[in-house]
Amino acid sequence: MKMYYKMPISKERLDKISILAYDMDDTLLDGHGKLSEGNRAAIMRAMEKGYHVVIATGRVLAALPKDVVAVEGIQYAITSNGARITDLHTGKILFENLISPEAIDAIDAYLHDEDVMLEIFFDDAVYADKKDLTRLPYFGRTNPKSQEYVLTTREPVDDLWALLQENKDRMENINLITGNEEKRLRWLAELKQFPGITACSSTPNNIEIGGLNTSKADALEELAAYLGTDRSGIMAFGDSSNDEQMVVRAGVGVAMGNSVPELLDLADYIAPTNEDDGVAYTLEHLLGI
Repeated sequence: MKMYYKMPISKERLDKISILAYDMDDTLLDGHGKLSEGNRAAIMRAMEKGYHVVIATGRVLAALPKDVVAVEGIQYAITSNGARITDLHTGKILFENLISPEAIDAIDAYLHDEDVMLEIFFDDAVYADKKDLTRLPYFGRTNPKSQEYVLTTREPVDDLWALLQENKDRMENINLITGNEEKRLRWLAELKQFPGITACSSTPNNIEIGGLNTSKADALEELAAYLGTDRSGIMAFGDSSNDEQMVVRAGVGVAMGNSVPELLDLADYIAPTNEDDGVAYTLEHLLGI
């Protein structure tokens, strides 16, 4: 198999690693959203050697894949792009960084567009307008896998706006979904300038809005401190733009071979793709697992 690393990573850096943080979709999971046997076996071996395996995803807790949650030993999950850290063994929320009601009011104009599907994340669940869920292709969700994921993880409601207003102080994340690429890119650039929020994207048709300094990277550093280390103890794996800071700020940042181009440029190491068990390959070749 081809060697994928871009530059040598010193033994000193690798010896500091105690936390292995994984994005889910198109990173730890294959193209069907499943955990391969090769990757499952590799993370099991890592935990047997004492590494902390951490889920770091844009999903809410309730939407985590059952075959991942079922892996005995995975204790920590970072969800909603860093809005929450949960101890999976006890159910305790270790860290939370929500969107402030004032920030939601400030972006109000972006939440009422007919071309945009709104999704709201709170209390580990995702809600969407019932009518919007019947016309996913209009919002750019044309892939059958994506449609199935949305329909099985979103709670349909008749009045999403009322639900948002009633729970404005509990928002983990707000997603804007559109098939209008020009509008999405323009809005993403504008929203990145707003005070009090963090805006990013993980798919070609979405904008993900979190609270101030909400990111997988910030949550990982909180968890690292909780576990008695710092960012130098983290090896982070990702494939998309919302993984960028996590990969850049980790002690060792790994981009999957199927990553967006900007992540490939920034990572310390480029793994094989998610379809080629890139996680297992990297653990073996970098850490001897």
